[in-house]
Amino acid sequence: MIDVNQIMYDLIRRSGTVETTSVEEIEEIVDTGLEINDDNVQKAATDYLTEKGYARTPQNMDMAKRTVMESSEGSDTVRVRRVRTIVENLLSDIDEKDAANMMNVCLLDQLMKVSDKLDAVTNKRYEYAVEIVDEVLLDSEKPQGSLVEFISFQKLLNRYASQGFRVVGFTIREVGNHGKIMMSGFQSMQKQTVVVFERQVM
Repeated sequence: MIDVNQIMYDLIRRSGTVETTSVEEIEEIVDTGLEINDDNVQKAATDYLTEKGYARTPQNMDMAKRTVMESSEGSDTVRVRRVRTIVENLLSDIDEKDAANMMNVCLLDQLMKVSDKLDAVTNKRYEYAVEIVDEVLLDSEKPQGSLVEFISFQKLLNRYASQGFRVVGFTIREVGNHGKIMMSGFQSMQKQTVVVFERQVM
């Protein structure tokens, strides 16, 4: 037979909307049953350091031995402190009505999350930036001793990428050198790269 309550509990846990478990750590003293002597105290101290993830340095070992001896005070056997984790199921004692109300809360929360995602998808807004580069070269192609200013294309792209932009298009165009006549008698032409960047506005 289908356990409807168990199905509801599982759905509530999976939604992550409400806390369904309580985790508590308590420290308790555990009797190992070992007689108090140097070897057993040494073993308990070593286990303590291993459990805590501490290095087995002489200083840490002395501290661990003191902890073991303090825990064993008044006893004929070695006692150690242990941390025990207690996990409590918060859904174990709720009735069907409360479980149903909790399900409604989880359902509403999930619907709101879906609505937010749909709103982000359907109402996307973008902004654009345009960069015009006179000479596009890779870092490895940097001219040595050239009088032309070098522009690293990688640095240009990474500068915009760090601000959330991505390249959505580019084009190459030729422009005249402001009507100046070169010594050869011809007007010089220069190639420029126009890069268009885009990012979504939140």
